[in-house]
Amino acid sequence: MKIATFYNLPFGGAKRVVYEHTKGLMNLGHTVDVYTLDKEADMLSPGLVANKEYRYNYSSLNMHVPVLSRILLDLQVFHKLKNLHKKIARDIDARGYDIVIVHTDTFTQAPFILRFLKTKNVYFCLEPLRMVYEYSLRISSQLASFNKIYESINRLVRKRIDRENARRADFTLAISLFGRECMISAFDMYPKISYLGVDQTTFKPLGIKKKKQVLFVAEKEYIYGYDLAKKAIKLISENIRPSFKVVFGTKKKQRISDEELVKIYNDSMVTLSLSRLDTFGLVPLESMACGTPVIALNVAGYRETVEDGKTGFIVDFNPKEIAEKISRFMNDSLLSEKMGKEGRKSVEEKWTWELQIKKLDNLLQEFIAEDIL
Repeated sequence: MKIATFYNLPFGGAKRVVYEHTKGLMNLGHTVDVYTLDKEADMLSPGLVANKEYRYNYSSLNMHVPVLSRILLDLQVFHKLKNLHKKIARDIDARGYDIVIVHTDTFTQAPFILRFLKTKNVYFCLEPLRMVYEYSLRISSQLASFNKIYESINRLVRKRIDRENARRADFTLAISLFGRECMISAFDMYPKISYLGVDQTTFKPLGIKKKKQVLFVAEKEYIYGYDLAKKAIKLISENIRPSFKVVFGTKKKQRISDEELVKIYNDSMVTLSLSRLDTFGLVPLESMACGTPVIALNVAGYRETVEDGKTGFIVDFNPKEIAEKISRFMNDSLLSEKMGKEGRKSVEEKWTWELQIKKLDNLLQEFIAEDIL
């Protein structure tokens, strides 16, 4: 197949998915060209991953006038970005691809390009635009009246854009059963599922002795459950209380390499995955691949990857319960070792990128063969 891939994402897990899709499909013998507005060549670079890479310039206004600068930036997204996506769609259509894989655009979630492509396309949807659906991301009551009114209107516009763009795709893929349910609720769409995976050759056990350490890989924010983690650690008896390692870094100066992250996973007795509504979550898979069990909330995508009592524990939104599970690992290092081995086995059997890419390839072949009415 000759495949075009579109994305516009910052550094992070979603961008890693683009990288793995591109690399994996090329390894299966397909030609894959990348189209992006991304200015950072931190994961995708010409000749290394993609057959060809087409970068488009989208520059935002650099103003420091409160309110006005925000309004102009939003208008740019609604008009200038839309026109640029129209041009990218024309370029893709002119080059004779069999199918286009459309990933997220950081400015709109579902990209405008879906409205304009004539080539068969599939929208790989990480999730609907969370800020317009989730109560925890609601507009702050502390905002001034004008800002609150403007933000309300802005979110309504963005919600409409996300929905309309997504519904214009020829085919759609969700990353989990929970992700599919979100798309059904938000878009009245019924996608196939294409799970994410983990590179088990990079994320692997190093055979080193574990520290009395609990790992938390996320920003220190409420939606990621940082408050639950902090409360749980404080509830653990001082004589067995572990060190609490927090790793985060979407900003360039905060980032660490995969090698450093693998070492930290291997150092830790257990990893906490406490995001309140994570559509899938790569952290549990990375941790399990490194032989480190996971304590995850009984919600969303975690229920599809973490096996309760086998590769880790599934818990409620209860710091006391989380503390009790952490304490079990601190009191029994063999438990961490046993569950860690089961986690590694689970990854090798179910969650490698090689396996997931083959399933994705089959879905793409199916889409190409299907007639669109």
